[in-house]
Amino acid sequence: MTKPLAGIRVIELGELIAGPFVGTLLADNGAEVIKVERPGRGDVLRQFGPIVEGTSAFWQVNSRNKKSVVVDITRDGGLVVLRNLIKKCDILIDSLRPGVLEQRGLSDEALRVLNPAIVVVHVSAFGRIGPKSKRGGYDPVAQGFCGLSYLTGKRDGPPMRAGGAVPVCDFMTGLLGAFGAMLALQQRKAGLSPIPAVDVALYDVAFRMIAPLVAYFEASGKAWQRDGNHSLGGAPTGHFMTADEKWICLSVQNDEQFARCAGLVGRPEWVSDPRFTTLAGRTEHRSEIEAWVSKWIRSMDRTTALAAFEAQSLGAGPIQSIEDMASDEHLNFRGLKPVSDPVLGAVRMPRALPFATDKDDGQRPAPKLGEHTRHVLSHVLGYADQTIADMIEDGRIASG
Repeated sequence: MTKPLAGIRVIELGELIAGPFVGTLLADNGAEVIKVERPGRGDVLRQFGPIVEGTSAFWQVNSRNKKSVVVDITRDGGLVVLRNLIKKCDILIDSLRPGVLEQRGLSDEALRVLNPAIVVVHVSAFGRIGPKSKRGGYDPVAQGFCGLSYLTGKRDGPPMRAGGAVPVCDFMTGLLGAFGAMLALQQRKAGLSPIPAVDVALYDVAFRMIAPLVAYFEASGKAWQRDGNHSLGGAPTGHFMTADEKWICLSVQNDEQFARCAGLVGRPEWVSDPRFTTLAGRTEHRSEIEAWVSKWIRSMDRTTALAAFEAQSLGAGPIQSIEDMASDEHLNFRGLKPVSDPVLGAVRMPRALPFATDKDDGQRPAPKLGEHTRHVLSHVLGYADQTIADMIEDGRIASG
């Protein structure tokens, strides 16, 4: 099956998650993504997080289907290679620290001189405009700046990072960057005025989630506070432990759901209790409701509790560990497919998004550092073998 982005060539400059995840999504869907890496260690993601056989699992999973080219863009000869690649690409993903490309003479204006049709996707912590636009940063820094960490955690506890060690804003920024790239390509295809550059930031995606709470503060003068695992409204909501010391998540929202829940937990009189007849009332008195529901759930094992809630069509589910997820049958149908990875072995990895198909989607493993340097310089740029050999010899490029 021909993938939808077949024929689109992408140059990827950047490390870790946010910017490279733009490339991951494009590569999964058929784009030729050429990742330009620095000599020596390459992308730091290769050594970041849980390691298997000397390589990061995050690298192996998120760098599938890409090509790795090692080029020293701090040197004239290497910079020429990059400029030549830019002339041959449709999309440039830039998640280098703000200002680095400009220091190399590759401002947006200069990029359009090299390639008038190019789509540029800038990915950064704080975006291209604003007083913090020159600053670098990572997921936890952006979460703190935009208030997301402040809103995460128990009411009387310290602020916490949403997602724990999983950089949720990095991945969301990658999704937004890929969406922006598609919009810019569509703009170009339609013959409309080109989008000057796509500018996505970790700060932006985190702020976008809490934007209604800022509007609420501006309208009412009331500042929303973190409140553990509670939803914005309703009761009971949150995490509850069962008799076998496992956890479930429960979220009861509207009046009809509350009536079914009240009957299930043996408190049908709650339906006519004036404190609980509205969503706002239940939210205000949620501690009383949840204290009872918590005891009720604690009296049975997780399987029994979940079956009871499911029988009433209530929103409840297990809080699963990684071990639980590994054995979750649903993942075989929705998110993962078996692969034979040269580093990780027989494992499952995400399917290409967003298409529903059970056909082989032709995934390739993450590249070794510089694995495709010779191929790209020869077949994309037309460099002679001797020229490539000379550049490897003097360190302007490297081949894996």
